[in-house]
Amino acid sequence: MPHSVVVCDVETTGLNPQHDEIIEIALLRLEEGEITGQFHSLVRPRQRIPVTIHRLTGLSEELLASAPSIDEVLPSVMDFLGNSSLMGHNVSFDRDFLQAAAGTPIAAQLFDTRELARILLPNAPGFRLTDLCRLLGIEQRRVHRALDDALATVSLYRRLLDKAGEMEGQVLLYLAAFLQRAGSAWADEIGQLAWQCRSRKITRPAFFLPPEPEETQEPVCPRNLPQSSRELAALLEPGGPLALHLENYEYRPQQKRMVEAVTRALEEEKFLLMEAGTGTGKSMAYLIPAFYWSLFRKQRVLIATRTINLQEQLWQRDIPLVKAALGWSCRAALVKGRQNYLCLRRWLNTLQTSDWTAAEAAFYARILVWTQETTTGDRSELNLSSLEQELWQELCADSEACLGSRCRWFARACYVSRVRGQAERANLIIVNHSLLFSDVRAENRVLPEYAALVVDEAHHLEDAATEQLGRAISRTVLFRWLNKLNRLLIRLSELAPHRGDSSWLSSLQKVRDACHRAFEGAESFFNVFQQLVVRQASVQQKENTRRHVLRLQPGLEGDITVELQSEQANLLFYLKDLLTGLKNLIDHLESSQIEDESWAGPIWELSFHATEGTRMVADLESILKGTLEKNVYWVEVHEGGEKTNCSLRAAPIQVNKILYEHLYQSKKSIIFTSATLTVEESFEHFMERTGLDLIPPERVVTMQVDSPFRYEYQSLLCVVRGLPTPGEGAEDIYFATLASTLLDLAEVTGGRMLVLYTSHRALQETYRRLKPTCEERDICLLGHNLDGNHWQLVEEFRTSERAILMGASSFWEGVDIPGPALSCVVMVKLPFWAPQVPVVEARLEELASQGKDGFRHFSLPQAIIRFKQGFGRLIRTAQDRGVVVVLDGRLLNKKYGRHFLHSLPLKSHIHGDRHLIVKRIAHWFARPGSQPNWLAINQTENVERFASSSQQKKFNL
Repeated sequence: MPHSVVVCDVETTGLNPQHDEIIEIALLRLEEGEITGQFHSLVRPRQRIPVTIHRLTGLSEELLASAPSIDEVLPSVMDFLGNSSLMGHNVSFDRDFLQAAAGTPIAAQLFDTRELARILLPNAPGFRLTDLCRLLGIEQRRVHRALDDALATVSLYRRLLDKAGEMEGQVLLYLAAFLQRAGSAWADEIGQLAWQCRSRKITRPAFFLPPEPEETQEPVCPRNLPQSSRELAALLEPGGPLALHLENYEYRPQQKRMVEAVTRALEEEKFLLMEAGTGTGKSMAYLIPAFYWSLFRKQRVLIATRTINLQEQLWQRDIPLVKAALGWSCRAALVKGRQNYLCLRRWLNTLQTSDWTAAEAAFYARILVWTQETTTGDRSELNLSSLEQELWQELCADSEACLGSRCRWFARACYVSRVRGQAERANLIIVNHSLLFSDVRAENRVLPEYAALVVDEAHHLEDAATEQLGRAISRTVLFRWLNKLNRLLIRLSELAPHRGDSSWLSSLQKVRDACHRAFEGAESFFNVFQQLVVRQASVQQKENTRRHVLRLQPGLEGDITVELQSEQANLLFYLKDLLTGLKNLIDHLESSQIEDESWAGPIWELSFHATEGTRMVADLESILKGTLEKNVYWVEVHEGGEKTNCSLRAAPIQVNKILYEHLYQSKKSIIFTSATLTVEESFEHFMERTGLDLIPPERVVTMQVDSPFRYEYQSLLCVVRGLPTPGEGAEDIYFATLASTLLDLAEVTGGRMLVLYTSHRALQETYRRLKPTCEERDICLLGHNLDGNHWQLVEEFRTSERAILMGASSFWEGVDIPGPALSCVVMVKLPFWAPQVPVVEARLEELASQGKDGFRHFSLPQAIIRFKQGFGRLIRTAQDRGVVVVLDGRLLNKKYGRHFLHSLPLKSHIHGDRHLIVKRIAHWFARPGSQPNWLAINQTENVERFASSSQQKKFNL
C-alpha cells in the first residue's frame, strides 16, 4: 500500500466545481494502513443549499450559518495535504473541488477506491460507497457525511486489499500488467502483492478455467403427477402444496382458472391468448402446466420474456419455488444469446498479447478477476459501462468467431457448450424475445427443438420480431471491424514469412493498403451522411434533440441516398476490394501447406474477419439500395461529440406472415400472455398484427382474467379539463400551465408522483420550470436522463419522501413501485406513436394501400395498449392506493377517447378543471379505504361510469 496517503471526502452543493461549493470536508492521514491524523470541518457556502443536497446530507443553511468559510478553512486543508497522495471514493471529484476552491492545481497522485472496487468486485450490483459498504458489511454511521464517508473509504480499502491478497500470484501478475498498461495508480500496489504471493502454491491448474459442472440425474416423471387440468389446478387451492410451502400464501381463483386454461391449451394443441390483470400471478399459472406437460409428454417447453427483470424473477424465484413446492424432478435452463457469454479461446488469446490500449487493459483487469469467480461466463454478472459493452464484443462467444468442436475448450470448459448441454437436458428453457427470433431467423438452429411455447409480455411480440428480423449496420460496428482487422494485419506482418516466401509480405501489404483505403472511404461516407441527415432531420423534427431519425427511400427522387451516390459507391468498392484481398491472403496461406500449427490461428482469424465483413457489406448494400422486399429503411444519427454514431437500419413492414410461416406452423401449442393484450376487451388488434388471424379459428382460444385488485376502492381516475392544447396557441402558456398543474398535484399527493411523458422536450421544459419551485418547497424533482438513468431514478424515488419522477418511453411500463412510495401517476399526453417514426409511417402507408384506416387499425390500438400499461404502474399490490390523472383533453373531447376509458379495469372516472380535481383528490386521500360517494360530489363535477365497453352511463351532477 502507499506508505503515506491522505483519504479525502467532501460534500458539496452540486456536481460542478466551477459553480458549486464545498459544504463539508474530511481528511484522514493513512500511514502503513493506520489512521494517524484527522481534519474535519463544516464549511459555510455563499449559495443556497439545494433541497436534494439537504435531503442527501442532512446539512442545512441554519446548521452551516456559524461554520467557517472556505477561505478560512483552506490554509489548514492545504497544510494537512502537503505533498501526500490522495485516496478517496471517486477521488477526482474531491480533488477537482479542492483545486477550484484553492485556485491552484493539486498534483497529488490519486488512488481511487471506486476504481479498485470495480476491478476487484466486478460483479457488484453498484459501486457507490454506500452500495459497497452494504455488500461487504461495512458499518456507515451517517451516509453522505464527509467524515463518516472517509472512514468508510478506509474500511473499504482494507477489505479490497484483503481480497486481492487472497488471489493467486499468477493472477496478480497479470492484473498488475493490465493496470500498468491502463496507467492505474494501483498497479504498483498490486505488483507488490504479486511479489509477496510469488511462492504461494497454485491451487487451480489454469486460473482462467471455470470449475467443472456438477453431474445431475436425469429427470423422471413423478408417480403422483396429476391426471387432468382440474387436478393440476387443485394444487393451488388452500391447503395444497403451494399454500403449505409459501408463507403468507394468497389463494386467487383467477390463477386457478388460468392453470386450467393453459393445461387444456397444451393438451389440445391450441393457441391460447390470455390477458391476465396485474396481481393474478400469471407466471406461476403457466409454469406449473408447462412443467407438467413437459414431464408427461416428454417434450420441451420454451418460455420467452421481453424484460430481464421477468427472466430473473422466473429463474431465481418462481421456478425454484414450483420445483420445491411440488417436489417434481424437472430441469430448467436459462439461455441467452451467444454474445452474452465469455469465449475462453478469445480471452486466452488476449492474455497472450500485450498490445492493449489503456481502456482495454482497464477492462481486461476486471474480466481477469471475474473469471476467478464466475461459473456461467454470463456478462449480466458484470456491471459494464457503455465503453465496456463495446469492448466485450472482442471477448464474447459470437457465432461468427466460434470454432465449435475444433476449439480446445469446446468439450472441457466452454460456457456456451455448457448452457447448450443444460438446455438439451431441460424440460423448460427460459429465453428472451430477441433469442426467440434469432432462432426463427436462423431457421431453428440456435435453440434446441421445442414443441410448445409460452410468450410472456406478448404485447411486445410485433416490436420484438420487427427488431430482430431486421438488419442494421453502424459506423461504430464498421470501424470496430476495420480496427480489429488492421491490428491483426500488423501482427501478421511481424511474423517471419514462411520458407522465405517474399510474396507473402507483398500480399499482406496490399491488404493493409486496401484496409487503409476502406478506412478513408468509411470516414468520408459517414461524415457526409451524418451532415445530410442532421440537416434534413432538423427541418422535419419538432423537438430539439441530439438523436436524428430520417427515413430512407432508396431509388426515389429526393431521397438522401441520391446525394451520396459517389460516396457510397466508393465505400462499397473499397470494402469489396478489401474482402477480395483478404480472400487471396487466406488462399495464399492455405495453399502454402504450412506445417507450423502457430499459423492455424491467424488463418482462422482472417477467415472470421472475412465472413464478418462479407455480412456487413451485404447489409450495407441492401439498405443503401433498398433491395429487401417489403422492408422500411431509415438512418439514425446520435450526436455526442467524439461519440457521434450513425446507424443504417432496415425492418420488415409487417411481421404477421413471417410469424405464421416460420414460428406458428412448427409448434403444437403457443400461449400468449400479458396484462395488456386487448383493446376494449377484444383481441382482434393483437391477432391481426401478429398473424394469429391466419391460424384456423378452431385452434385459437382467448381468455381474459380480471385482476384481484379492487380498483374502484384502491384507485381514482381523474381527467383534467381546460388545459391549453400543445401546438395550439402560445407554447409558453402551455408549459407554464402544465408546470403549475403538476406542482398542485404534487402538493396534494405529498409528492410520490410519477409523471409520464411522450416527449423528452416537454419533460425537459417542465423540469426546467419546476426545479426552482420544487427546491423551495422541499420536493425532490427527478428527471429522466437529467438526474440519472432509469434504474438510478427509480431507486432514488423509492427512498424519497416527497418526490416527483418524470419519465418518458421506458417508464410507461416495467416500473414496479409497490406501497406508499408511489401514490399518483400522471399521464401528460395520450401515448400515440409519432407518425414520423419510419416503421410507423410505413405501416400506416401499408394499411392505406389495403384500403384500411391506419389510425383505427394501428395508431389508436397501439396507444390504448400503452395507456393501459401506464395506468398499471399505480396499483401493484392489494394494499396500494392512489390516483391516476390524465392531462390530455382529447380523452374527453375526441370520440376515440371513450375507447381508452373502456379498456381500463376501472369503470368510472371524474373530470373537471384542475382546481376541482385537486380538491377531489385531497378529499379521496382523506378517506382511505372508502369507495367514492358519487351522490355527495360537488355538482360542478362530472362523473362518468361504465358498466362495460358496450354500455355506459353518464351522470352530470
